[in-house]
Amino acid sequence: MSSGLVVPPFYPDIVEVIRSANWLVHNFGGKDVDIYNAADYQHNLQVEGTKYKVIIDMNCLQYLLNLVKRPNSTEFSRVAAAYLTFFQIADIQLDPTCAIYEKINYFDDRAEEAISNLEQFRGIDNHPLDELAAYALGCEQQLHIKPIVSPDRDQLRNKLLQYRRLTDWDSLYLCILAITNIEIDSSVSQSKKVLKFINWCVSEFRFSLASLIFAAALFGRLPAKKMMKYKPGEARDRNVASLRNMAWDLYYVDWYMQSWVAKDGHTENLILTADAGLKLTIELAVACQLAGGLGPLEPHLVHELKPIEEAYSNRHLAKRAYKSKKWGVEYRASLIKEYESRLLHTAS
Repeated sequence: MSSGLVVPPFYPDIVEVIRSANWLVHNFGGKDVDIYNAADYQHNLQVEGTKYKVIIDMNCLQYLLNLVKRPNSTEFSRVAAAYLTFFQIADIQLDPTCAIYEKINYFDDRAEEAISNLEQFRGIDNHPLDELAAYALGCEQQLHIKPIVSPDRDQLRNKLLQYRRLTDWDSLYLCILAITNIEIDSSVSQSKKVLKFINWCVSEFRFSLASLIFAAALFGRLPAKKMMKYKPGEARDRNVASLRNMAWDLYYVDWYMQSWVAKDGHTENLILTADAGLKLTIELAVACQLAGGLGPLEPHLVHELKPIEEAYSNRHLAKRAYKSKKWGVEYRASLIKEYESRLLHTAS
């Protein structure tokens, strides 16, 4: 270890666990960056004043909550506990905000459960380091941790329900509906599906880098497992949940990329996820942002990349819906209704 950071004796074992799991995604440039060196984070905090924050998805939040809820530890919860142990040593903050919003998922009656989850998370996040490490390394099967209760639950509840829709969520949900519709369209070959989606973005809706990269990861030659959660013929309720789940995945990508671009210069954001599709999409989005173009998508698209880049480059020359008189909230809502009717077999 560098910078004279004193670490507990279990530190090497904890790093071995998280390095093997590899759930952490970052946007740091350079090939020699070691994101699992706690001393580097501490050095940058103390010398440069750079703070580090990790956005966690809802699955990772649930894995942490299971430290308390489940009578026996699971592999995922042990890995989550190992990451939490590492973050405490490195003095990295965890941000569960997006996961809490996903937990509520626009159902007001879920707010109380989400607040309880947040209070339990705070208790876990402030739990003694050695006990977290013992759980992470399999020496403990369950931890007894008291939640840190919010002083004013009503005020917190009102704050969480203040916005009926998070910015861009409906737009990203519509992109997921369009991608899913293309996925099940047998008349479009696999090699043409990404271009089909790009043309839809240009002519029917608007361009979204996050959704383009999600489509490239899904339809490309190296897709992650279980990216497409929607299944034709599945029960309607399950497919509603699947479409929303994919929309939240896309929202994490968009949230992370916007937090990176708009950062204040003193905070670096990372994201923690065990979801292979979400991780792949964020990694590709970061690579494209660093490259200043779509070049990192080439291994996934190969010969399909050139027409996609051309369609993107010429998007300002095309006749676009968002420049027309019909553009607006009502137009987006009509498209959502159209695709939901098609995918969920509801009456239009």
